[in-house]
Amino acid sequence: MRTRTISVLLILTLTSVVAVARPDEHSWDVYSAGEVDERIGRQLSQLAGQDQALIHFMKSSAEPSRAASEAGALTIELRLANSSQAFLDALKREAAAAALPPTAETAADGYIIEANYPRAAVPSLLRITASNWRGIHFALLRVPDLLAILPSGLASGLIPRPQSLRTERNGLSVVIVDYPSFPERGVVEGFYGTPWTHQDRADILRFEGAHGMNVYYYAPKDDPYHRKLWREPYPAEAQRQLGELVETAQRNFVDFCFAISPGLTMAYSSERDFQVLADKLASVGRLGVSCFALFLDDVPQDLQDVQDRRKFGDLAQAHTYLTNQLYKHLKEQSPSNRLVLTPTTYTNEWGNRAYLQELGAGVDPAVPIVWTGPKVFSPAISVEQANEWASYIKRPPLVWDNFPVNDGTRWCRYLGPLTGRDARLPGAVRGLFSNPMNEARASMLPLQTVADYLWNAAAYDPAQSHNHAIVSQYGPDAPGQLAPFLKAYGTYYWEDGAFTPLFQERRHPIDVEKMQSQWAELNSALDRLRYQRRLEPLLKEVSPAVKRTGERLPEVKADPAFQHLPDGTLQWDENYGALSAYHLSQSPNLDGDFGKWEKGSIYHLNEGAQVMRGEKLWRGPHDLSARVAFAWDASFLYVGVNITDPGFYQPFFGRGIQNGDTFLLKMETGFRKNFLATQPTGDEYALYFSPGDFAEVKPSIFSDEDYLPPRTSPHKYMQEIYTAWKKTPQGYSGDIAIPVTFFDGGKFAQGYELGMGFSVLKVIRPGRPTDTEDLERIVLQSKKDRLFSVTTGNPSSFPRLVLTEGK
Repeated sequence: MRTRTISVLLILTLTSVVAVARPDEHSWDVYSAGEVDERIGRQLSQLAGQDQALIHFMKSSAEPSRAASEAGALTIELRLANSSQAFLDALKREAAAAALPPTAETAADGYIIEANYPRAAVPSLLRITASNWRGIHFALLRVPDLLAILPSGLASGLIPRPQSLRTERNGLSVVIVDYPSFPERGVVEGFYGTPWTHQDRADILRFEGAHGMNVYYYAPKDDPYHRKLWREPYPAEAQRQLGELVETAQRNFVDFCFAISPGLTMAYSSERDFQVLADKLASVGRLGVSCFALFLDDVPQDLQDVQDRRKFGDLAQAHTYLTNQLYKHLKEQSPSNRLVLTPTTYTNEWGNRAYLQELGAGVDPAVPIVWTGPKVFSPAISVEQANEWASYIKRPPLVWDNFPVNDGTRWCRYLGPLTGRDARLPGAVRGLFSNPMNEARASMLPLQTVADYLWNAAAYDPAQSHNHAIVSQYGPDAPGQLAPFLKAYGTYYWEDGAFTPLFQERRHPIDVEKMQSQWAELNSALDRLRYQRRLEPLLKEVSPAVKRTGERLPEVKADPAFQHLPDGTLQWDENYGALSAYHLSQSPNLDGDFGKWEKGSIYHLNEGAQVMRGEKLWRGPHDLSARVAFAWDASFLYVGVNITDPGFYQPFFGRGIQNGDTFLLKMETGFRKNFLATQPTGDEYALYFSPGDFAEVKPSIFSDEDYLPPRTSPHKYMQEIYTAWKKTPQGYSGDIAIPVTFFDGGKFAQGYELGMGFSVLKVIRPGRPTDTEDLERIVLQSKKDRLFSVTTGNPSSFPRLVLTEGK
């Protein structure tokens, strides 16, 4: 791509497009004092085509503005400032009253437009000044609106709002001073599930360029060469497509940033692994990439490799070492290279603060560190929260905004505008990029509102931006035509939408008749609009969600876990799958012998309906099954287990035992307190119990808390919970005693309720070393309702366990 960083005077002549008769030949005459960036030339040609004008590129004349005006044409002068500092100074003077002053970074994307209106309806002169071609590009995005909106309407009609707009000379002149609120603005393809297609990505890159965004992070979790197969080079065809995407990004003034996620299997201390990582990034760098990202999110939160545990004191030390080593290497390869880090703790909602503080203190200050906000899916992000996080990481965070992502709610689409982002946030963060839905086209509606916020946060109006996005993408009739979909899918990940209770268990009644009516309205709209070609790409991505809802309605209505109330609503039956624990008059002998529990209620895991994973692997109760009993006294909740698991496999101790054969308890210890809660409260537990291998590997307990709110008082599970295990001819049996201090109120009595689910897990012994995510597993769970499984992420999903007096 050829560019020249010299002062340029570019003149465009075009006839008026508003309320003025055109001559037979409508043309744009382009004068330049030097060579024009190819991308700008292409953009001008497209704009001229949209205006049905011929375009001629010529050398500039001595007095081009006068020549153009004498011809009765509109003159556009595009000028590159002599220096970045001079342009920044000019922006500061011209936008002195703006809510957010420009910085050196935001000025690089800024511009000044001086528009003259001698005939009052349309401009006769547009003089645009910027410090580089990217600023010229962003300025040219305004041209269609400047030609279509009367000067009196510019203040309210330009979306996103410019930072400053003033009228001079009695309305004959308008000066627009503009620059983005955030220096880094863009998209991360960072969701789980089916990645975007090559065409989707190209369309998103063009969309970003057309809406003032400037970065795209390539990080699809289920691209194997990004994550699981990070060591392996991209195959030739995939490498070719990456190259095409890089070119598309460059053509649209978007920085293509390649992310890699090696943390599942990398030995951080291994020079060999590092060289493989460096070679992988070098192969991508040869495509023209200079922005790289090291994504260490959603990886084990303890060191896994033996050599790593010997070399590093903790995970933060290992991640600091790798990040700095990689950053130094990239800079040695090219000074233009940059690196972004996503740490393992990336939200206030959970994670290790000590890890974060050590990482922030150790990682090179030039490396931005990513943060998703106060939650993984943050309803709001404030300046105060950003400043608090900055104190941990010793730099302003770079925001990964998990909106409008739907990889965890595939039954839904999120079509509403961005909300809840502080207007002052640009002053506290390095930038913000959005993680969209698996559906690229549907994502463009909310993404356009994200782009508007990123350009001018202080003036952002969600409702106005949303309506503008709908009309600009699908036409003036679209708000009415799409109204049923905008209503049904106008909520957010953190809210309950029209159909949420069909897919995520709730304890309040479900109005199925209302849902049926809403679904019928959506289905009718799909039929009515199916021949609207301009709506087809959007509806193609929305219709699977409508279809799945239609399928789910009769499934939930037929679910025996629900009661049909007289008013036609459905209510979760509290007695469905309920458990009981009987009172012990004296403390039991914890010896692993299941026989002492035989007199009480025994709960079985031995039916096909209970197999929640590995249905094709499970050969019957003789292959994997369990018997479970519950009891209690004033000090403990007791769990007795007897598991059939011939040839069980458990080579792990502590963290990692879930990758071998284990027994799992999921508990909601504040059952009534959190009865209507739909998000983790800190009272949820996922406790894995391992009997060891009755030889070299000792029994152990692991609590899966990586993605739960931090405990106010951290537990030492292996010291607090008592266990005893016994090998049996068919598998193993055991006793578990959990202290009463784990439960709300800290005191047991007859009638006390808690939430309880339990499972038995079997891992098929791998024939060779493999990624733990690829292990074959069989899981049987106690809750037989296949529509709603027990999850620590949703307190409303727990069946109740009641403490009773007798056996």
